[in-house]
Amino acid sequence: MRKRIAVIVLLISVLATSLFAFAGCQKADYIIGIMENSEHFASDMVQKGFRDTLDSLMVEAGKTYKLKYRKSEGDSTEKIAESEKSNVEYLKKKGVNIIFAMSQSSADSAVENAVGVPTVFAQAAIGDRNLQESELRIQVEKQIELMLMIAPEPKKLGIVYCAPTDADNKTKAEINMEMQVKLAKEIITEKLGADGFIENGYEKQEDKTHDGHVREILVDMKNSGVGCVFIPVDNTLASVAIGPKLHERGNTNIYTNKNGIAAREVANMPIVCGDVNMNEFCGVATYSVDYYAMGAEAAREVYEILVKGKESSYSVFKTDFSKGKYVINQKVIDDLKNENKDFDIPQSVKDLATIY
Repeated sequence: MRKRIAVIVLLISVLATSLFAFAGCQKADYIIGIMENSEHFASDMVQKGFRDTLDSLMVEAGKTYKLKYRKSEGDSTEKIAESEKSNVEYLKKKGVNIIFAMSQSSADSAVENAVGVPTVFAQAAIGDRNLQESELRIQVEKQIELMLMIAPEPKKLGIVYCAPTDADNKTKAEINMEMQVKLAKEIITEKLGADGFIENGYEKQEDKTHDGHVREILVDMKNSGVGCVFIPVDNTLASVAIGPKLHERGNTNIYTNKNGIAAREVANMPIVCGDVNMNEFCGVATYSVDYYAMGAEAAREVYEILVKGKESSYSVFKTDFSKGKYVINQKVIDDLKNENKDFDIPQSVKDLATIY
């Protein structure tokens, strides 16, 4: 009797394993390729919005899909282009039905090298394309207004950024960063007058780390009466702001004591960042593009093309700064409170914002 039971159990086990293996080998209805140039918070949120929304739509339609993800490599435009082309060729061999791109270079490569495969492009990074002042003005205006809500009676506001090293060969990110600084100065001047801000576009120096630069700048600004600091979307400062504990890049998280230092090493004042990506690590609040919603829009477009048969070879969802959202970073707020018991974010800001 025991042998018989053992045999039955064994058969059930084999059957279950076989069914599981069969389910795992079942062909999905669609294969979707995902491409991006570099990983960062913005593209993470775009992907999350994309996957969450597409999951829901496909389940409702009774369809299945698989994802094939590729990230480009290289430290120059030429190397990145080579990597993007290689990624497209890989995705074509895998038989993808559509490509979802989250960087301009990925989208360009997909359109050029994957002829016949539809491409959906969601703009995941401000620094990834040349923007117009009219596009950025909405966001910068909101950020300056936010600074004045956080520090309602400042003597001055601060603007900190890392100046381009090659004035004749600026990257898209540097061009967009300078545009944000220009707009910030114009808007602050309108609200506080020509003397209403202190600007510091520091240059990279071999004898100092970036966090050393920023510590000195912020201390000087606070001593000069600056009540709140604006940091535009700046790739250099972003890499410094992101602590090793969270993303294992950058040297230290210079703005909070979460990197293990015993005491705060920078000026105790609030920072408003130009983007939610940076603000996650060093800012108290920001007004930023809703990247999750952008990914959700892209998912709906992919669904329409794959399931509903919509004819489209190239669809683009770019940053729409009029559809942003206010975000508060409670971790940094608490850190500032620990150093200055009188500091807090006004309730008027809390009422506007999402808290994370």
